[in-house]
Amino acid sequence: MRLPQPRAISFTPFLEECKEYNKDYLKGDLWAALAVALMTIPQSIAYSLLAGLPPTAGIFSAIFGTIFAAALGSSRHLVSGPSTGTAILIQTSISAILAAYYEGISDAERDLVVLHILTQIVILMGIIQIGAAFFNVSKLLQFVSRPVVLGYFAGITVAIVATQLFYFTGVSPDIAADSVLLKIWVFISHIFQLKWHTLLIGAISLFTLIFLRRTAKNFPDALLMLIIASLAAYGLNFIFPDADVMRLGMYEIAEEPVPAMTFPLIDFTLLNKVFPAAVAISFLAILEVFSVSRNFAAKSGHQVQVNQDVFGLGVSNALLSFIYGAMPASGSATRTSLSFRMHAKTRFASILSGVFTAIIIFFCWPLVQHVPLAALAALLMATVPTLMNWSEIKLCFHATREDAYVFLATFFSCLIFSLDIAFFIGIVISIATYLKKSSTPHLVEYAFNSKGRLMIVNPKEDMHRKVRIIGISGELYFASADVFQAALQTIAEDPKTLAIVLRLNNIYHMDASMCLAVLRLYETLRSSGRYLVISGLTEEVWHVFHRAGLVKQIGLDNLYFTDESNPQFSTWKACLRAQDLVHGKEES
Repeated sequence: MRLPQPRAISFTPFLEECKEYNKDYLKGDLWAALAVALMTIPQSIAYSLLAGLPPTAGIFSAIFGTIFAAALGSSRHLVSGPSTGTAILIQTSISAILAAYYEGISDAERDLVVLHILTQIVILMGIIQIGAAFFNVSKLLQFVSRPVVLGYFAGITVAIVATQLFYFTGVSPDIAADSVLLKIWVFISHIFQLKWHTLLIGAISLFTLIFLRRTAKNFPDALLMLIIASLAAYGLNFIFPDADVMRLGMYEIAEEPVPAMTFPLIDFTLLNKVFPAAVAISFLAILEVFSVSRNFAAKSGHQVQVNQDVFGLGVSNALLSFIYGAMPASGSATRTSLSFRMHAKTRFASILSGVFTAIIIFFCWPLVQHVPLAALAALLMATVPTLMNWSEIKLCFHATREDAYVFLATFFSCLIFSLDIAFFIGIVISIATYLKKSSTPHLVEYAFNSKGRLMIVNPKEDMHRKVRIIGISGELYFASADVFQAALQTIAEDPKTLAIVLRLNNIYHMDASMCLAVLRLYETLRSSGRYLVISGLTEEVWHVFHRAGLVKQIGLDNLYFTDESNPQFSTWKACLRAQDLVHGKEES
């Protein structure tokens, strides 16, 4: 059976929907786009704060990243832009680079260096993601197991809470701390520095947001919460003039959020410093796009092409590198969920949401500086439950111990190390888990019963046969060569075994290492006057044997092709051949 091949990347996927677009689609898309835009504005500013960047960084990503990723992707529902995972990873990555290579610079120089590092990360992300799309990234994603993804996002949720507790309570966030555990310890050790008025605004914001989400699901709850929190902070300052609630106005906010266009160039002196972070953030964004688009495609019945979505994401990030100080785009589960819930029909809902975001920001930007930082911290902390899929985590712990260990290893890596290093640790764990499973071939001993059919021999039976039938299944490549050879060598050491029949009906990916292992077994048996016969040869294995010279050495009379209509027939013939060889030796 021929497996379906991935479709070629299209540079104009939106043209297909333009041909069938109508007024009914436009009505649904307009309302969904407006709702998403109203949610996008406070979220984007909060993500900018989380990443340690100016408020415009997330806004520009939400505008341009959303438009281009939607236009060039395949999903009808995916809304891109800044996300929680990429924001926290950007913050930790840039902080680590600054601490390692730019210690002692002034605040003004630090701001310029931060934006320069950000630009380099976004450029590399665009290049990596576009390349990944053309090299069929969906094949790479299968090596990252679900427990790793769940463990990584569980670590991100703890990192978000640990980072935002400083803004939520008014404890100074300027204390250096690299790992999540260290941040938690710093916060606990400075807990008596909290400011009651900041904590009050944060609590009001958090409870207001929870209340609005339960009672007004289709309203812009985040925007309403920020308005209420801003009014509460203004009233608190009016009653208590000494109450100093930190606002976005503490940052240098541009009078008008007009993007500054630049021509990005890769800084090769900085390349080796930012490349690991860029790779980690790139693949995290790809995983977010993959999971979000697939999730909502399953709900709507619309098929998506992962490589096309990654291509759209890569192009949007490449274009965002031309906008000075813009965050990279990723997939947003919350905004995509709202768009789907508001009955968005096509990708133009996402494109229009980017346009509406730009319009609203341009006219309402002066009001942004009055938003309390504690309210934005509450908004980010309230998104934490959406990142945790408790049912899937529970399933991982109940499925196998290995899945539970992988989840815990990835989770604790996020707490102990920086998040970009933890991401690579998770990938290594995934690949190591896969290699461990695939490198252990399944060996079973068979025997023919009185009716002439193969049956599995109980390994506890202490029966010595002159001819032993060993069935092997699985992937026989270099990683499994030692296990394969050791197992068969143990069987060959039995002096009563005069011939071995290898049954290879269900093996895949035979390589040179396995050919050498088979050859060594053949030579071991031949040196002691015994025999090796092989059955169940597929066309793939036959070609490998022929090119490696095994057909000539083992002998064509000792090799038997499989018969798909009767899989046991080749083993029966091979067993008869082995018995004839044994009888011939005994008679001589």
